[in-house]
Amino acid sequence: MTSAAPGQSPWITEFLSGNAHELHQSEMPPAQRCVRLHSLTRPAVVLGSAQVAGSRLGSSEKLAVVAAEVLEQFGCDLAVRRSGGGAVWLSPGDQCWVDIWLPAGDPLWRSDVGQSSWWLGECWAEALAETSQLAAQPVVHRGPLLHRDLAEVACFAGLGPGEVTVDQKKIVGISQRRSRLGARFQCVVYTHWDPKPLLEVLQSCYPQTAAGTEFGHALGDALNSGVLAVQVAPAEQVAPAPSGVTAERQILNALLASLPR
Repeated sequence: MTSAAPGQSPWITEFLSGNAHELHQSEMPPAQRCVRLHSLTRPAVVLGSAQVAGSRLGSSEKLAVVAAEVLEQFGCDLAVRRSGGGAVWLSPGDQCWVDIWLPAGDPLWRSDVGQSSWWLGECWAEALAETSQLAAQPVVHRGPLLHRDLAEVACFAGLGPGEVTVDQKKIVGISQRRSRLGARFQCVVYTHWDPKPLLEVLQSCYPQTAAGTEFGHALGDALNSGVLAVQVAPAEQVAPAPSGVTAERQILNALLASLPR
């Protein structure tokens, strides 16, 4: 892991690489604002914490056994995060995965969970409007969780407070884990999106998501038509940058520039 404080910014910036399980288990510095970019070494389906406890099998290990054939087919792992919400698909180079830590008592802290990520959604909207080729202005959702039944299975099938859309398609997913020390916001922006691995792993773990069911059809429709992968503008159109800068680093840099000082 490398860590640096850019200039006089109050945000620590960290870079971690590993598999999904390792990255989700890593702790963040409790007393300081922190932004962490995660780089994956293997693809993974990551379940929300409640999805495992609420499953008929009751553990991620048993779910992995049930889904073993599909996991092997896509060469991916099954992991569990400690924040809530539905499952996400993560694959090396296909998303910008950023965790943000906000200490309790920070001026940005909101006790109302329904409003606590609005500020972060605004930062994401500004960053993606700046660095991505979008057909319309990003919109931050400030209402209650939409499509709760679908969102509890797959994060990007619903829309929660602070999450961001373009033309009613979701481009930023945010889950949150709060404690007495602070809040950890886990954010994903896809730069390439293929829902097939996620859907097939979910179908192997949760019978109600099978393609032939009404719920499975609704889930597939939401993930196929309701998610937008952002196309990052060439680096020279945004700001001078070394050749070979990845899309996730461009997005991270734009996010860092948009964060409150």
